[in-house]
Amino acid sequence: MSNFYSGQNGRLLIDGVVAAKVTNWSFSSSQSPLVTTTLQDTDNTYINGLRSMTGSCRLYYYDSGGSQSANSASQLIKKLIKTRTANSTAGQAAPAENVTMKLQVVEGGTKKTIQLEVLLTSASMSMAVGEVLSAEVAFQVNGAPKSPISL
Repeated sequence: MSNFYSGQNGRLLIDGVVAAKVTNWSFSSSQSPLVTTTLQDTDNTYINGLRSMTGSCRLYYYDSGGSQSANSASQLIKKLIKTRTANSTAGQAAPAENVTMKLQVVEGGTKKTIQLEVLLTSASMSMAVGEVLSAEVAFQVNGAPKSPISL
């Protein structure tokens, strides 16, 4: 039997914990070819070069009864945005933290997963009349995906 998947089948895990209130996630993989053309060639030739992956996710920011532990948007943003260190020097803060993300498609008991170690590259929050407060987070994958990949 064939299945189509929709957004309701998607799930995001941040450092092994299922993220609450995720509206979307995406990733993109690309590869740059390396030129192997020599002087006597009449046409360009290539070999596979370096691969890279980037991605993004959008999470709603909400208050779960006063406990921020369940607010995945807040947790993710705090891994990138750091406050000044104790000496209050404007240019000194703790370094950003790497994050392990699992992007999943879940149907019944079946999970199609790709696990990535990522560096957060941007985080933005937007507030508008008639819309829910949300956080948009972009990331760069550090190295190859972790196994197993079952997407």
